[in-house]
Amino acid sequence: MHVDFLNLCCLLLFINSYFTALSLADESLYNILGIKKTATQKDIKRAYKKLAKEWHPDKNDDPEATDRFTKIAEAYETLGDPEKRSEYDNFGYTSSNARQPNRRQHGFDPFDSFFNGPNGFHFNFNFGGGSGGAESIIDKHTINLRQYETTILPNSYRKPCVIYAYTDFCFNCMRIEGIVEKFLTELKGVGVCGAAFHAGRAGNLAAQLRISQVPSIVGVIGERISYYRGPVSIHGLRDFIRHLFPSNFFTKIADSTVHQFLDGWPVDNKVRAIYFSPREEMSVRFLASAFYYKDNVAFGFVNTKLDTAGAVMSKYNINRNRETLLMFNEETVSPVASISMQQLTRASFDEVIEGNKYLALPRLSSQKFFEELCPEEYKVKNRRLCVVLFTKKGKEHDGHRDGFRKYSQRSRLTDSTRVQFAYVYEDTQQDFVKALSKGKQLQSGEQKLKVAILWRMEKYQMKYEWLETGWEPEKEKQCGTMLEKRLNLLLTTDTVMPYKVTPPQLFNEHGLGLLTRIGYKFLHWGEKLWSYVAYVDSTTWVTTILSLVFVFGMGYFVHKLASLEEIQVQSSVPQKTRPRPSSRTYDAKNLNMYELDYRTYAELVSEADTGLTITILVDKETKDRLVKQFAKIVHPYSRYSALTFAFLQLEYNITWYRTLLEETLDDVKLDKINIKNCIGTVLALNGYRKYYYIYSAKRARQFIRARNNVSEALGLHDLDEKSDEEDDIKDYFFLDEVLDGLTIWMDKIFDGSIKRIRITKWPEMTG
Repeated sequence: MHVDFLNLCCLLLFINSYFTALSLADESLYNILGIKKTATQKDIKRAYKKLAKEWHPDKNDDPEATDRFTKIAEAYETLGDPEKRSEYDNFGYTSSNARQPNRRQHGFDPFDSFFNGPNGFHFNFNFGGGSGGAESIIDKHTINLRQYETTILPNSYRKPCVIYAYTDFCFNCMRIEGIVEKFLTELKGVGVCGAAFHAGRAGNLAAQLRISQVPSIVGVIGERISYYRGPVSIHGLRDFIRHLFPSNFFTKIADSTVHQFLDGWPVDNKVRAIYFSPREEMSVRFLASAFYYKDNVAFGFVNTKLDTAGAVMSKYNINRNRETLLMFNEETVSPVASISMQQLTRASFDEVIEGNKYLALPRLSSQKFFEELCPEEYKVKNRRLCVVLFTKKGKEHDGHRDGFRKYSQRSRLTDSTRVQFAYVYEDTQQDFVKALSKGKQLQSGEQKLKVAILWRMEKYQMKYEWLETGWEPEKEKQCGTMLEKRLNLLLTTDTVMPYKVTPPQLFNEHGLGLLTRIGYKFLHWGEKLWSYVAYVDSTTWVTTILSLVFVFGMGYFVHKLASLEEIQVQSSVPQKTRPRPSSRTYDAKNLNMYELDYRTYAELVSEADTGLTITILVDKETKDRLVKQFAKIVHPYSRYSALTFAFLQLEYNITWYRTLLEETLDDVKLDKINIKNCIGTVLALNGYRKYYYIYSAKRARQFIRARNNVSEALGLHDLDEKSDEEDDIKDYFFLDEVLDGLTIWMDKIFDGSIKRIRITKWPEMTG
C-alpha cells in the first residue's frame, strides 16, 4: 500500500512537471517582450530595456520577479541576435536549446528525465522517434508547417520531397521505423528531400497534407501530393519515389528519333543530354538530377539492353554494361562532355550537367534565362557584361547567329565569368527591345544587326550601350575586333555606359498557352479532389452523403409546403385583370397602343382597377413621328402586365388636359394653352388610386431653367401677340429630342423617386 501511494505521488509530480515544461515551451518569446513578430531590432532592444528595469529582482519585490527577469533575458538573447531570431522563427529554437542537438524538439524531456533517472528506471516511450538519448535520423529530418510552406513546397518544382508522419505510442510506426530511417538516408544520397513530423504535435501540418492516420508517407512534387499505399518496404518506397517524377521531361531515344531529339535546340533553347543505362527503369539518381535541370537541359534515355538504339551506341562507342551520360550543344556531331561509370552518382550527374547547362550561344528566351545569364553586380570594378545580338525569329538571320556563335567560342573572353554572349528574338521580346531602343524601331538591315552590351546593376536597373559597328558576317573580323576592344575597356576601367533603363520582364517563350494552362489547372484540381476522395475512409463518406441527402430532402420538403401554401392563398384571392379596350388600337414596333379618347377613357383611366396608363400627348402633325419614338423607348417595359401604353391628341382633348392641370394647381385658371408647347409631354395615370406622374419634354425643361417661368414652359399661359419668348420656344423645340430623358423618368417611377400628383377626381372627357 505504501509503495502504491509513493508511485502515485511520483506520477502526479511527473505529470505536473511535464505540463509545466510544455507551457513554458509554448510561451512565445515575442509575447514575453510584448512585441510583434514584425518588430525591428531597435524595437526589441527598447522593449528589453523597459521590461528589464521593471522586473529586475533588485527593484521589484514580486515573488515571480526573478523567474520573469530570467525569461526576459532569454527572450532578448534569442531575438536580439538576427541569426538566432531567424533560427527561432523557422525551427522554434531558443538560446537555451539551440546548441543542444541531442535534445528532442517536441518537448518530451520530462519523460526521459523521469524514466531514465539515476535510480535505475530505464523505459523508452519514443515510438517512431528514435531510441535512447541520441538524436535519431528521423529527428534530424523533423519539419514544421512553416518549413513545409516556405521551403519544401516552393522547392518541389525542382526537388521532390518524401514526408513521413508518425506519433508516439504507435506500434506500426515503431515496426517500420528502421525501414524509414534507411530510406531517408538513401534519399539524401540521391539528392531528394526527406522529412518527418509528429502528427500529434504538428496537427496543422497533418491537416495541410490531409493525413488522418499514422504512419503515413506522402510525396510532394510540383506542389502535387501523392500518398504511398501498401506495405512499407525499401523496394516499395523506391518505386514510389521513382513514379513521383512526371514522364514528360525526358524522351526515350531510338535510332529513328535521335536526330530529331538532338536538332531540337533552336526551339526550346536547351542543351541535350542522353543517359545510357543497362537498367530497364531509370535510376532515381538520374531522375532527380534531370528533374532539377529540366528548365535548362532536354534529357533522353537509352536502355542499352535493347537494340532500338544500336546505331546510336555504336556511333558514340557506348559500353552496354556501364552507365554513360553524353552532353550536346549546337554541335550535334560529337558530345561536348561525357562521363561513364559502372554506376554514376548524383554528384557526377550534377557536376557534368552544371558545367554544360547552357548552349554555346544561348537565347534570352525567358526572365529566368536572363537572370541566370546576366546576373546582378553593383560594383563597377566587378561588373558582369552580357553581349546580346538582336535577330529575327526566322531563318534569315541564321548566318548572323552562326557567325556570332563561332566568334564567342573562339574569343579569349569566353572563359571569363564576367562576359556572356547571347542573342534575342526581336519579334518575340518586343517589350524588352522597345525598352532598349526608347520605344523606337531598331534599324537593323539584312546585313547589319544590332549588338547591345548590358550591365545589370540591380534587379530593376540596367545600363547598356550599342556596338557602333553592329554585326555583319562580311565584316566579322572588324566587328569582333571592335567588340573585344570595347569589352576589355569596360572590364578594366571605370568607363561609363551611356544608357540606363528599367528592364521589363522577358516573355516566357517556353510557357504554355492559355487554354493549356487552364486544362492543366483543372487537371491539378481533379487530382487533388481524387486524392482527397481516395484517402477519406468509408465511414466519413457515408456520413457526408447521408447529411447531404437529409439537407436536400428537408429543403425540398419545405419548398413543396411553401408552394402548396402559395397555391391555396392564390386560389382564395379573386384574380383581378386589367380590362383592355376592344377598339381604337394602334400598332407601333410590335407594341399595342391605344388612343386615349372619350370611348376608351373609362376603361383606361376613370374606371380602371390597377396599373398605370402611360400616355404621350401629340397633335395631328406630330402623331406618327412621336408615337413611333415613344413605342421604341417604352418597348422594354411592355413585359410588365400592369402597364398600358396610349397616346392622346390634344386638338380634341385640350379641355380635358386643361381641367386636369387646374385640378392640380389650386385657384389657377388656364384660359389659354399653347398646344405646340405641350407636345411630347407624357402622363402616367393611375385611375384607381387617383394620382399621376408628368414628364415634361426636354426642350420645355431647358426653357424652364432659362426663363424661370413654369406656366409658360409647359404651355399653361399663352401670349396674345407674337413675342421674342415664343421664338425662343420654337428654337428649343425639336421633335428628335423631346423624349431624350423618358427612359430615366420611367426608371424613376419604378424606384419611387418621382413625386406623385394626386387629384380628388378625374375630369370628364367628352367627344
